[in-house]
Amino acid sequence: MTIRGATVVDWTGRFDQLVAREALLDAAELDELGQAAWFTGRDDVSHRAWERAHLRHLDDGDLAAAVRCVFWLGFTLSEHGDQVRARTWMGRLFELCARPDADPHTDAYRELCSAVGRFAQGDLEGSVPLYRRAAELAIAVDDGDLDALATMGLGRALVRLGQVEEGFGCLDRVMLMIGSGRVSDRAAGPAFCAVVASLLARGDLERARVWTRDLGEWCDAQRGLEPFRGECTLHRATVMQLGGEWGEAAKAAEQVCRSEKRVETLANAWYRAAELHRVAGRAAPARDAFRQAAALGREVQPGLALLHRDAGELDTAWSGLTRARAMTLGPAARAEVLAAAVTVALERGRLAEARDAAAELAECAAAFGTLSLRAQASQAQGEIALREGRSAEALPLLRAAWLDWRRLDAPHQAALVRVAIGCAARVAGDEEGAQLEFDAARVALEGLGAVPDLARLERLATTTQRGPADPGLSRREREVLELVARGWSNQRIAEHLFLSDRTVARHVGSILSKLDVPSRSAATAYAFGHGLVTVA
Repeated sequence: MTIRGATVVDWTGRFDQLVAREALLDAAELDELGQAAWFTGRDDVSHRAWERAHLRHLDDGDLAAAVRCVFWLGFTLSEHGDQVRARTWMGRLFELCARPDADPHTDAYRELCSAVGRFAQGDLEGSVPLYRRAAELAIAVDDGDLDALATMGLGRALVRLGQVEEGFGCLDRVMLMIGSGRVSDRAAGPAFCAVVASLLARGDLERARVWTRDLGEWCDAQRGLEPFRGECTLHRATVMQLGGEWGEAAKAAEQVCRSEKRVETLANAWYRAAELHRVAGRAAPARDAFRQAAALGREVQPGLALLHRDAGELDTAWSGLTRARAMTLGPAARAEVLAAAVTVALERGRLAEARDAAAELAECAAAFGTLSLRAQASQAQGEIALREGRSAEALPLLRAAWLDWRRLDAPHQAALVRVAIGCAARVAGDEEGAQLEFDAARVALEGLGAVPDLARLERLATTTQRGPADPGLSRREREVLELVARGWSNQRIAEHLFLSDRTVARHVGSILSKLDVPSRSAATAYAFGHGLVTVA
């Protein structure tokens, strides 16, 4: 899809040009100054410009243009948390819309503001007909901005009411409107962010990945842009983490942590940074980042619980997840908590608790029907079946989860499912099949640098029955040991096995520890002495 905003707009330059002749600006130029000031983070200038513009438009007899300025003034005040002044200006909008010279254009603004008010008060059902009417009026007067904002609100309300298919359809329509050039940059920014945030909150990662890329292109084309920049970058970090681009995702999250001013976005950035530290095994910085997120009011589960789980602190992990489950969370956040609860309950040996969390997760997946929620539900049910000794039932569930994660191009989640599939194969007596699954998972986890998951995999992959001289090396560690015995350097081993130098060094350290020897030469002697390698 071609994004209209892909044409570069220099908002900083335009702001400077307009400010230089502010005293001479007409109504339309004052309106443009309001937008340029908003986009470049000069909120006081933006509010002053729109206030003057609305009065100038009234003097010129253009009521619809005056109402538009008042709308954006109230909207931006609300976005910055100044609800008192925002309500005051929305009251001004209704006052203007009640004038005798009101027309279908002003009626559309009135219906949209009424819908937004109902939505904000939690009256979702009451907001739906108002959003529909606003969209109809916007289409009648050919106002793409109003149509996009009304359709966006309608989609969000419908999704929250459980009318998921129609709701997501509305959100798709908004994105297509933006791509076709029917929506100005002024409305494209908030529409883009709201749609992507709604998709991520409801676990529709397939759509979110597509629209997040387009949102990024739009933001990159807006020079000097301040609003949306942090949220856009954070959305991209979330999608990059899903796709296995952990290094780039960490850089993006850290960038938002350094520069973001909005508290909610900053808190989410710290949580994302914490999660990226956690999955890579950096426990201390993960703990610090979770603390930052919590201080800003962000719920830090299930990430913090999984950090405790990695440290073997299962009771602490369970306590945090139990508290989080008692809270009101969005579908995607709740699904993540429930999936973590299944994992921790199984490690604690609490099958009843795992089944309870998995049942709720299945309900969530059925309600929204997205790939990620479906994959999480299948994976949870498969892992429970495996733990209960029903490997024949576990395998198709786990395979279905793996296929969904692969379709989402989510290598980390897919690798974790393959570990479970390997365990199921082993229970079924297929040790060779199990090791093949473990090998595939190992390659993916090594590529990602998922240190805690690799450690768990190596414990699982180790053959359960050892000979008297078997030190419990994994298949990968045996491969590395064979090459060490040939006298190969870590760099050469890394190139041969398509691993990083750091991963090879970690394997060598693990080998020395398991063999209880002090050096590579001692490991080589042990390997030959116990028949662990075949090279001369």
